[in-house]
Amino acid sequence: MVRRLAAWVVIALACACTSPTLPLPPPIAPSIATGTEPNTWRLHSESGAEPNALIIVVNRDESLPRSDRVAGTIADQNGSWDLVVKGAVNDVVDVSQESGSTRSATTTITLK
Repeated sequence: MVRRLAAWVVIALACACTSPTLPLPPPIAPSIATGTEPNTWRLHSESGAEPNALIIVVNRDESLPRSDRVAGTIADQNGSWDLVVKGAVNDVVDVSQESGSTRSATTTITLK
């Protein structure tokens, strides 16, 4: 009986080690407010990302200089973050997060 139980434990552990890990979810859509400078926007999220994740925002407007199209920050230990990005009304931006070596799908928002 003990041998049979031990065999089942070994099989269960072997299967658990080969099961795939869950993908990193996209961050929750942040709140959007106009920034203090012209053509800037403040994106803010309370506990909308993984703790300490790298948050990356990419503006799809190809007429912006490349250095103005990408912004990033690191979420705090609660997954909250705050970031100022450049863009115009109705620009579409993609927000993603990275944790370790895993990157999430994007959350797409429109600046309004």
